[in-house]
Amino acid sequence: MPHLDRPLRTARAVSLAAAGALAIALLPAEPAVAANSIDSRFFGVHDSQPVGTGVGGWARAPVGSLRVWDAGASWREIEKTRGNFDFSRLDAIVSQARAKGSEVLLVLGQTPVFHSTNKTVPGFYGPGAAAMPNLTAWRTYVRKVVRRYGTRVKYQVWNEANVTGFWRGTPEQMALLTKVTDTVLREENRGAFLVAPAMGTRLGGMSGTGFIDRFYGTRVSGQRVAAFVDAVSLQLYPRADGSPESSMSQLRSVRGILAKHRVAKPIWNTEINYGLTGGVVNKVSYLSNSRQAAFVARTYLLNAANGVKRVYWYSWDLHSIANTRMVYSDRHTLTPAGKAFGVVRSWMVNTRMEGCSRNSRGTYTCLISYGSGKKRVYWNPSRTVYVKTAASATWWQGVGGAKHTIRGGRSLKIGSSPILVRSRR
Repeated sequence: MPHLDRPLRTARAVSLAAAGALAIALLPAEPAVAANSIDSRFFGVHDSQPVGTGVGGWARAPVGSLRVWDAGASWREIEKTRGNFDFSRLDAIVSQARAKGSEVLLVLGQTPVFHSTNKTVPGFYGPGAAAMPNLTAWRTYVRKVVRRYGTRVKYQVWNEANVTGFWRGTPEQMALLTKVTDTVLREENRGAFLVAPAMGTRLGGMSGTGFIDRFYGTRVSGQRVAAFVDAVSLQLYPRADGSPESSMSQLRSVRGILAKHRVAKPIWNTEINYGLTGGVVNKVSYLSNSRQAAFVARTYLLNAANGVKRVYWYSWDLHSIANTRMVYSDRHTLTPAGKAFGVVRSWMVNTRMEGCSRNSRGTYTCLISYGSGKKRVYWNPSRTVYVKTAASATWWQGVGGAKHTIRGGRSLKIGSSPILVRSRR
């Protein structure tokens, strides 16, 4: 089937009927009915050190997509002095990713202080970084980037535009910046792919859904802002005590806002992890190893079932602000969660996610079709239950990777960690 993320700048809109099919929410006893073809790019991560040796280097896992953020390649780190651009770090990252067969999403911004329209406004990356840039300087920066990388990377306008530490401007200013970015990309390379500014979803007001509402309700030059992008970006972090299932409730809520403004574009989950409080997570707050692994698997399964086209874990080597870790402190050795990333990928790549349902006892069942049969994935977030396997079932596998033979039609014990059962039908 054609890729939904293929750039079609002369006809960006996807029919609202098709978007509605993708917007099926997971409700009790109600399946998500839209099939979603899964390729390797669905499995994305962030990595602060994707190049180098020692504590750096590429993730020891099959990563299909890399979002370049917090990796030493922001605008401020490329143009450190006015008019002087150093792309050596970004060149190395792009080269490494392409050698590994990984798609690259480059986040544009943050503003160098000398190009900021408000040089004293505070931000996470220094004074002026979160302010509206001078548009002439922005155009120059975007033009240099797209001329250098063309369609070898995909581009994103900004990170978390509804969080004041990243953006102190208005939704309308961000809409203008989006339009300007699109114009430069189309002038330089009509095949370039543009992702909308990332938006956090777990809060209300202008630090969350209120900003999203105003941004997608804005028109620039008479066009809705969604006309200038190829995909919507959401950061689907739940609240600190949230789960993959509660993250999907946020997705459902934001889809209501997008439908209100007739936005029918593919959705990318550009950051996800758990336990975020806005500060450093104490080690005692970490989830157990088994729960971390379960959360990773449930995240990718539920996002696929809800029609999300990319999921980027934040971050492969993160050890401070979230409670699910992919690697240990040596930044190489895989944790159970890191191993689960590879296992769930093996369940899903080159398959069709037919959807997931939840029954009255809270047990999830995801149906995955592949060339010669079916895969069913089961879990229950809150209790232990038994499920009856298909008559043609042959083996089952947990997120740890070990496979076990099974006789079809037998009952299988299920808990919070997903278990895949393969069958011929």
